[in-house]
Amino acid sequence: MALKEVFLALCSLWIGIRSQDNSCPAQCTCVDSYGEMTVTCGGQDLAVVPTNIPTNTVWLILKYNNLVKIGSHDFKGLKQLKGINLSNNQIRKISRGALRHLVHLDNIDLSGNKLRTLSEETFTVPLTAAKQEDRRFFVYLANNPWLCDCHLKWLAEQYANGSTVYSDRLVHCDAPDKLNGTFLSDVPLDKFKCGEEGTFVDSEPEDDTNTPQNTPRVEKGTPKHMSVETKITIVGVLLAVVLVVFVMFKIGKECQAGREDADTAIESKPMIPRNDNTVNKEVYM
Repeated sequence: MALKEVFLALCSLWIGIRSQDNSCPAQCTCVDSYGEMTVTCGGQDLAVVPTNIPTNTVWLILKYNNLVKIGSHDFKGLKQLKGINLSNNQIRKISRGALRHLVHLDNIDLSGNKLRTLSEETFTVPLTAAKQEDRRFFVYLANNPWLCDCHLKWLAEQYANGSTVYSDRLVHCDAPDKLNGTFLSDVPLDKFKCGEEGTFVDSEPEDDTNTPQNTPRVEKGTPKHMSVETKITIVGVLLAVVLVVFVMFKIGKECQAGREDADTAIESKPMIPRNDNTVNKEVYM
């Protein structure tokens, strides 16, 4: 196959992958308004976060679905996200690493779910980035059945210190029984204790970001598929290599043609006899 044909084939592959990268999930609508992509997947009875959300998504709406868990790779690759609406699902667990790629995140709505507890580490990356850029980061937590034990004491401390990051509106304890119905912000810090019964520990080894087994939706024995970003990188490198080879080939061909033209010109140039009026010399070889 000629270099030109290889180059055209790689270009077609590149365009195809880019189209895949910016495709919209079948259950969602994708609208680009003034350069900001909004992906709306609300009320679609989704049990998992769609895997083919465009990487340039800025606002992601997943409210009123049946999501039960948010894993550490559900938002991987969506580094431009500024807002996520996960309200009114059935979410019981959010991985500590779920937001670790989202340095531009401004707000996340977790209200109206089944959350019993939540790790403070979940918000470390977006909160740190927001502080560095002097912008606000906000978390909605209303209407969840919170277990007010030692694992949620960090949130009570945030409220006690006047935090403006975590909403305290309609954030009340569901358990233990003696605190049922009490607003979390009104519970004394010394009441957040863990006993032998009713303690919920937010730990799932298979979804812990610190464990080597943590891979995105890949079961043991299942071959891993390359991400769109990896495919784009590989095709880009191949295009660059082919382009360099093509340019070098063209330059070499032109140089060779130039040398041949020069040689032809020299061979065809007529010899001009030397005219010396004063001295005639014969040269013998």
